[in-house]
Amino acid sequence: MLVVSFVLNSLWEMAQMPAYREIALRPWRATASLCTRATIGDVAITLLIYATGALAARTLSWGLRPAWNVYSAAALLGAMHGFWIERAAIASGGWAYSQTMPVVPMLKVGLWPLLQLTVLTPLAFWLANRCWLAPRTHGT
Repeated sequence: MLVVSFVLNSLWEMAQMPAYREIALRPWRATASLCTRATIGDVAITLLIYATGALAARTLSWGLRPAWNVYSAAALLGAMHGFWIERAAIASGGWAYSQTMPVVPMLKVGLWPLLQLTVLTPLAFWLANRCWLAPRTHGT
């Protein structure tokens, strides 16, 4: 889960960097360390969402079950975290959007960061399931 989440979020962070005013024109190398720090935060949130679901379901393997309710819960919790992080960062002046960032009108947050945890959290659960459990059930 950790590795899958890191790879997915790292790629997403680098892809969305032009949508932030402060770093839109910086070269790739200049944004890599910033994106890595953001990715570590995204991974921590993914693990927190996993832990929350595991506590609620009372089983540590909760997030590795290929079920619609697991992916829906992960997406909903991811969206919630993405929304609050964006709102807090914008309100505190932590960052601002460039012209290339589509903003969700009613929520007043950027679409790309909102979708990031909404999409990548359940995708990380699914891929971790495929990478971890599938080889064990089919190979022996």
